[in-house]
Amino acid sequence: MKNSVMYLTRRCPRHCHYCNIRDATNVGPELTIPQWKDAFKVLKELKVEFNLILGNEPWLLGEYLVDLLKDGIPYALYSSASIPLFGRYAKALFENGINNLSTGVDYPKGYFSTSFQDDSLKKSEDAWDKIRWVREFYPKAQVHATITVHKLNYLYLPRIVNELTEVGAFSNINFIHWNKDGKYDFFPDEKELKGLLFEKEDHYKLRTVLNEVLQNPGLLQNPQMLEMDTSMLVDMGWHCKGDPYGGPTIDADGRLRVCGYRKGHYTSFMNIFDLPEHEDHWEEAVYQDAMECPGCSWSCPWMFRYWKDNDPEMGAKVFTEHAIKGKK
Repeated sequence: MKNSVMYLTRRCPRHCHYCNIRDATNVGPELTIPQWKDAFKVLKELKVEFNLILGNEPWLLGEYLVDLLKDGIPYALYSSASIPLFGRYAKALFENGINNLSTGVDYPKGYFSTSFQDDSLKKSEDAWDKIRWVREFYPKAQVHATITVHKLNYLYLPRIVNELTEVGAFSNINFIHWNKDGKYDFFPDEKELKGLLFEKEDHYKLRTVLNEVLQNPGLLQNPQMLEMDTSMLVDMGWHCKGDPYGGPTIDADGRLRVCGYRKGHYTSFMNIFDLPEHEDHWEEAVYQDAMECPGCSWSCPWMFRYWKDNDPEMGAKVFTEHAIKGKK
């Protein structure tokens, strides 16, 4: 199956230390709602079966989201949905067709720390409030949480996954990334993440925690990924081999990216409206740009490649129906 990733807007009301948009000024005017509708039509022509919709903050589009996403391809809508945005739009969006909430949860419920300042802590507190709200008032909506693992939160992983499972929320584990070669435009440099990145001596303890998660994965969507070598997970050591997830990544101005993490050199010369007439050209551009990438450990392309190689039918269900299959 083909998946796509879209950044509906480059604006974001929240700045986190491991999401650093360095080249936001290097993006043209954002696509209008009518232009985004045309872009969705192009994706249908390309036979894309699932859309990951990011933003940076798609909720900034407000009620236009309903009109944009109705009757479209199955999607996951990832949002920090900061409190002002959530309070303003949540009821209108969920009552009028938005069917899921994906957000970031990096700490357990009710966790407070006085020992360090961590902006992901506040983000997690807000996320738990939103998850509870959606579960209470719109129980049929899908809820999904991404856990970004770093040195300050990895010991809480089993608890976080269990707590999400208890409220019927799916979880997905990612590992903190950094701007390894200067071309990951969403990540800070390694030195800016001091205290968050794993050292070699941490690997054994981290593996013990990951094994504990694997004993009771609950609604975790990527348990198979956690079986990878620990150093590959924490050192961005996996590679998509030139095909991140089958479909295009679209920036807020309509230009294409090699993937959600990198612009790429060749791919960024193309626009979504250049497709599908130039699909072969786009595939070659993505391949060249991706093969110049040092690697990542992003669960989205990892799951796409894993299921493509092992069970494509199950892979389609994983993305479009939140299906879960136990680890081998």
